[in-house]
Amino acid sequence: MIKEFREFITKGNVLDLAIAVVMGAAFGKIVSSLVNNIITPLVGILLGGINLSSLKITVGKAVVQYGEFVQAVIDFLIISFAIFMFMKVANSLIRKNKVTRKRYWKWYRHPSNI
Repeated sequence: MIKEFREFITKGNVLDLAIAVVMGAAFGKIVSSLVNNIITPLVGILLGGINLSSLKITVGKAVVQYGEFVQAVIDFLIISFAIFMFMKVANSLIRKNKVTRKRYWKWYRHPSNI
């Protein structure tokens, strides 16, 4: 049982996924800090000194804090865009590597090189 578990854990996909989850969580914290500490205050200044996180509507005894929601949406959009840009660069590098590898194999398999 321990041997099977060790084989499962040492498979490339499981380790890659674990690393990706940890890095994604850390990246999310960085972007959240960027949104909460830099972007949101700047947007508030542009909107006339409004603190977005404190925006709320009071209906009777209920308080709807929509400013927190707006901040979360901005956070999500920035994280999504950053991941999109990262994947765009990564896919470009992967494509370039495949082309280079293909050229190498054509050269390597050429009859004059055997």
